[in-house]
Amino acid sequence: MKPQKFFRATIPLSRQINHLRWLVPLFALALVIAHQVVEHLWFAPTDPYVIASEIFVYGLVGPAVMWLALGWTQHKVARKESADAELLRLNHRIAFLLRVNQRLSETPDEEKLAHRALELPGEITPTIVGCALIRFDEHRQPMPVAYRGAVDENELTAWHHHLASSAVRERCAACQTRAARADSECPVFSRAITRVAGSIVCVALAREQREFGILGLFLAANKSLTREERDLLDAVVAEIAIAFENLRLRTRELATFYQVNAALQQRLDFDGLMARILVQTLEASNAQAGLVLLRDARDELITCARAGDWDRVGNLPVIESLAHGALREANGEPIVATLHAPDARALLCAPMIADAGSLGVIVLASARAEMFAPQETRLVAAIARQAALLAENARLYAQLEHHAILAERGRLAREMHDGLAQTLGLLKMRASQIARWIENGEAERARDALRELSETANEAYRDLRATLDDLRATDADLPAQIRRVVAEFEQDCAASVILTLEDLPRLERAAQAHLIRIAQESLANIRKHACARQVRLALTHQEGRAELTIEDDGQGFDAARDQPATRHGLRVMRERADLLGAEFQIVSAPGEGTRVRLELPVGVGQISNLLQ
Repeated sequence: MKPQKFFRATIPLSRQINHLRWLVPLFALALVIAHQVVEHLWFAPTDPYVIASEIFVYGLVGPAVMWLALGWTQHKVARKESADAELLRLNHRIAFLLRVNQRLSETPDEEKLAHRALELPGEITPTIVGCALIRFDEHRQPMPVAYRGAVDENELTAWHHHLASSAVRERCAACQTRAARADSECPVFSRAITRVAGSIVCVALAREQREFGILGLFLAANKSLTREERDLLDAVVAEIAIAFENLRLRTRELATFYQVNAALQQRLDFDGLMARILVQTLEASNAQAGLVLLRDARDELITCARAGDWDRVGNLPVIESLAHGALREANGEPIVATLHAPDARALLCAPMIADAGSLGVIVLASARAEMFAPQETRLVAAIARQAALLAENARLYAQLEHHAILAERGRLAREMHDGLAQTLGLLKMRASQIARWIENGEAERARDALRELSETANEAYRDLRATLDDLRATDADLPAQIRRVVAEFEQDCAASVILTLEDLPRLERAAQAHLIRIAQESLANIRKHACARQVRLALTHQEGRAELTIEDDGQGFDAARDQPATRHGLRVMRERADLLGAEFQIVSAPGEGTRVRLELPVGVGQISNLLQ
């Protein structure tokens, strides 16, 4: 047998005092009358007038005073009990709203939020027998109806088409009461999917002129909402609207960041990227106009991108002043202000802060007089930080490109000075000598000099063609470029080449260019001076070091002696090796051929500024 539970109802203190208010005076009156009767019968007889006066004084006045005092006490206690009861109801409402807020904040997506919005009204009062939710998308178009309860899917779909029709939407928009009975001409009830409701109450889920949907509450027949239930329902609906707004903003934030990252992947110029980011920021924050202002070298703000209708906003000097103020803020937080002339406008200035400091500011203007919401402010601040990184990267890239151009110009200047310029100087000098020999009748000497001049011009042409081929070189790998150089050498020279190539770690493009030019210069020297029959070229890799070796079986030379000024190729090769940080060695002796060896560290720690 299950144990029974006994509950004893607690009688309020005010009711107990109210009972005593009548019992105590009556008991006092009875006690006075009894006292007077006993005293009159048992003791000396008393004058009836005296008895009546004593009964009046002690039996009526005293109890009346007690009755009034207990009445005053009962009124005070009743007021306190009413205040306590109201406080208890308020605590219950607050606790309920806190649970609602927690449940809504834990909802991961909008579909589950819609189902939760249908559950909450029924927890307020059993008067609500059904709920229907019509959500609106970003363009305020109705989405499929959600209904609490077991409903046939086809019937629900037909109801959605009925409610989404233009005629029904116009009637609902023109409705002023937002409530109707089942027997009225309400378009919701004309094809309602519930049969047990007697009336409906429609509540808008809206926040700051943004309507997220309509919540229809079906009430039981002959039932209505009390004032307390309606107040609690309004609070719950406000929490649901806030939850929908937060989810939409969160989704918009993710979509905006995705679009910003996608824009960064596109091959657009910097101004085009900033304009694209500004447009996406306007869409995400519901602003009407926007500016991207960047600092120039004189610390002045210049317009990098502009979007929206700034003619309606006006007062650009004030906006620029606010932008400067946002940049001067020590914490780098956005500034939100209201511009009152000519009309009220909300302004948001988000500074673009990077490691190098403040680079600029994003300024947004809204036609709404209300301030930007905190979620919108945080979103624009995050986009401003992304734009700052983009601006900083663009400036660093421009500096790197400038240094690379200067380094490439220096390299070309060295090659032209050491190669083509010296060769042209030699040709100029020999041409002057040949002219003098012809004037002096030394035809044989002039003929030999002309043949030498022709060979020198051919060599200069080959060097220039090699330099041009190097400038036109694609991003092909190093072995492929080595094979190209060797093939060109074998076309111009009778010597054969034994080629050995191994896979190398990925080298910097500048390092590859230096290795190719060293190989070209070595093969050019072999073609010009070695008279070799066979050449060995090997590019190998071992223990984190790459080795380029070029040796021939030609006539060789004395590597210990100073070379003539025309032998500038050896000096250029040494300079290139120094730029690479590589070990360079030339081993040669007359009649024993020549061996050129370069050893370069590769892999982790490869130098990234070889262009310098």
